[in-house]
Amino acid sequence: MADTYRILIIDDEQGILDLCKRILEQEGYFVEVSDDGYKAIDIMSESPFDLVLTDLCMPGIDGLELLRKVKATWPQTEVIIFTGQATIETAVESLKGGAFDYVLKPFNILDLLTTVHKCLEHTRLRRGEKIFRETTYFYQLAEEVAGNKTENELLSFILERMCKTLYSDSGSIYMALDDTEKLVPMAVYGGSKARAHEEIRIGERIAGWVASVRKPMLLQNGLQQYPQFKDLPIRKEVVSSMVCPLIHRETLLGIVCLTRFSYLTNYQFSDKDLESLQIFIMHATLIITAMRHRHAHAELDNLKSEFMANVSHELRTPLMAVTGAIELLNDHAKSLVETEKGKMFLDLINRNIERMRYLVNDLLDFSRMERGGLKLLVRPMDLYQAVVESIQDLSERAKEKEIKIENLMSSEKCEIQADKERIKQVLANLITNAIKFTNSGGSVKLDCKKSGDDIIISVEDSGIGIPKDKLEKVFEKFFQVDGSVSRAQAGFGIGLAIVKSVVEAHAGRAWVESESGRGSKFFVQLPIKQENVIDHSEEVQEGR
Repeated sequence: MADTYRILIIDDEQGILDLCKRILEQEGYFVEVSDDGYKAIDIMSESPFDLVLTDLCMPGIDGLELLRKVKATWPQTEVIIFTGQATIETAVESLKGGAFDYVLKPFNILDLLTTVHKCLEHTRLRRGEKIFRETTYFYQLAEEVAGNKTENELLSFILERMCKTLYSDSGSIYMALDDTEKLVPMAVYGGSKARAHEEIRIGERIAGWVASVRKPMLLQNGLQQYPQFKDLPIRKEVVSSMVCPLIHRETLLGIVCLTRFSYLTNYQFSDKDLESLQIFIMHATLIITAMRHRHAHAELDNLKSEFMANVSHELRTPLMAVTGAIELLNDHAKSLVETEKGKMFLDLINRNIERMRYLVNDLLDFSRMERGGLKLLVRPMDLYQAVVESIQDLSERAKEKEIKIENLMSSEKCEIQADKERIKQVLANLITNAIKFTNSGGSVKLDCKKSGDDIIISVEDSGIGIPKDKLEKVFEKFFQVDGSVSRAQAGFGIGLAIVKSVVEAHAGRAWVESESGRGSKFFVQLPIKQENVIDHSEEVQEGR
């Protein structure tokens, strides 16, 4: 327990001072004594204490006045009052003034130790509870900030919470520039705003030195006792400073500096304050790193979306040219295309043109959705008819793999309010996905059931299934269950992302149930009724 807790004893009886000092030092505490209240205040101004034991009646400044002074100047320090003339009034006044407890003179040694242990345990738990509460609050607000703020704003928020929790008058965060030896000021709080605006090279000044050694540092009473900073000007107004590196997986992210001034807080940071700062630092590095990963991921998604939008537009022109050329070939080279080989090659070309058109349309739709351009034309539609049409559209593709598509829906009319073309797109993507991952000779089954005010569509296949650890990711954009270059099934990994976007735009939800080797069953839940329904069924949506 040595050097863990610092105790100051104040009493005008030398015998009491000697006895208490000897007893508490045997318990492993660091103990200082004073026979005068004013001298005790000077001692506390030099270094922090966790606990003050003070006599109630002393010449000069009495225990209650000293209690008020301690609580006003050093709020983290606990106080226990000694008294030989306790009354209800003095006890109540002591506790109201912020004393943890009082001990009657003459006191029993065991009672004194019990009270001191209880007080310091309370201090430890209170400090731990405060840090836990603040770091929890830290995460909650940082999550909100990280979603729509810059890294500078997040760092400013982190620094403010650190300073307020640890009673720091000012603070700054310097971040390390990639591939350089520089630290750049990114966030400033309190009185250091006028100073923390310059870049610092690693190894220079205090922050740069801590960055080079990568160890936290507690500085007391300016810089007089630190030879490594002998060339720096002494700042007498600085009572205490803590400087701590931000390190994630051996990578230096930056430096945090907290300071207390003589004309403001006027008492020093303790070793336990430095420990608390290191707890904050640990959480801060996780939050900063998570935000950077999130931004990098978002930037990568944007690049992919832009790339796909550009690719789709570039592909559309040659695709139209090829389609037109095939139509002309049918008219002008009948003798060639009517031969057995001609029909075979023409069929091959048409099938691949259709697949290419399907991919290009998916790319264009996905690009629109990413830009927030997904607009629905909601009107009454027959879901059964949409299922029949979707199966017909994909029957040739299923036939190629000898896969049987079964419609288990009742043939009765099933009317819902939705965008028919978008719902057909959902069905087509789910059926295509099922065909793609089902081996030759397998089956795909479609069904639809009413559930309260909703309709639940299911598409079940007898295919290869999906591993449990990847079930939650299948609707993410660009996700492939097999992401290797040599994967057996082609595609961009956006079909199910489109399904999710369209379904959610209808205020519905999509999910999947699957096991490896046992097929998959995709579900789409849609409300039967929607807002903003268009009743003019003869209208045709433009741009489709």
